[in-house]
Amino acid sequence: MNVKTGIIFLVFCVALAGVIVGQRLKIRSVGFEAAQYDRELRDLEERKRVLNADLARKRDPARMIREAREAGLPLLPPEGQIKPLPGKRKTDEPKEGA
Repeated sequence: MNVKTGIIFLVFCVALAGVIVGQRLKIRSVGFEAAQYDRELRDLEERKRVLNADLARKRDPARMIREAREAGLPLLPPEGQIKPLPGKRKTDEPKEGA
């Protein structure tokens, strides 16, 4: 093997080693990034669980009534007349003398 071929072989080996090291570093950085996204996903899922529990607690009618009373808000019945349910007839009071 002459000197020129030896130098070309050495440059090739150094370049190949550089590519291999670069690929390993890239794989490692992608692994760290995946772990970071996994941690972020678990944090977001926990936050979502807490917010859903808070929302369910706030939607509880008994809690709403209790907080309205504690705040001193008057609880009034809905406006308008109460209409009979569909399919049910309004019962008339019995007439006297019949």
